[in-house]
Amino acid sequence: MKRLLVFLCILVASLSTLAANPYSGDVSLVVIDAGHGGSDPGAMANSLVEKDLTLSISLALEQELEKRGIDAMLTREDDTFLELQERCDIANGADFDVSGYPVFISIHINSASSPSASGFEVYTRKADRRIAMLSEATSDRLALKYSSYTNTQLNSYEMKVSAQLAENICSAFASAFPDVNMRGVKSEEFWVLNATWMPSVLVEVGFISNAGEARRMADDGFQRTLASAIADALEDL
Repeated sequence: MKRLLVFLCILVASLSTLAANPYSGDVSLVVIDAGHGGSDPGAMANSLVEKDLTLSISLALEQELEKRGIDAMLTREDDTFLELQERCDIANGADFDVSGYPVFISIHINSASSPSASGFEVYTRKADRRIAMLSEATSDRLALKYSSYTNTQLNSYEMKVSAQLAENICSAFASAFPDVNMRGVKSEEFWVLNATWMPSVLVEVGFISNAGEARRMADDGFQRTLASAIADALEDL
């Protein structure tokens, strides 16, 4: 009886630890979402198109992560139109190493009526939501890893990890680009952040409406440095 009680105590303690750490370990997959595409060009200014820039930056990020031994995948690899839910389904259905956890990073380019608007900003989702994880798109590994948690637990911890990733990206950008305006972490009800079952952020890497920032974002060297900064932020999670 005493041995049984000890075993039950250990089991309860283990389950409590599990419940307290739904996103433990290292990032084992980064799903990179190049905003817009195909018939949806996104913002256009200064002879540039958002969908082209987001794809180029996303490809650079995929290459940088794979160079560091971090698994990565793209929601689109070419000039293809995807519905917002399709992007989420790709992320939620992705296979990953269950010793870690996946994250979702959506790359976008900002625009404003004022040509002087500038800088980086990173978004997390705005409010708690009940995630419908067990949908047709959900991968078996995702369901297996998280089906023992409640939506309340997952929402709470996912928001914490998303917020930390957003702060890490801002810090990495500030270090890599000290002369660029840092607009900080914001929150919004973006579909791709609300419907992905994992820590998720949306990164606005500059203003296409600002001639100087547009030129910089189109530069290969800038894109590689940007990718390296995001990779550093992920490794610091």
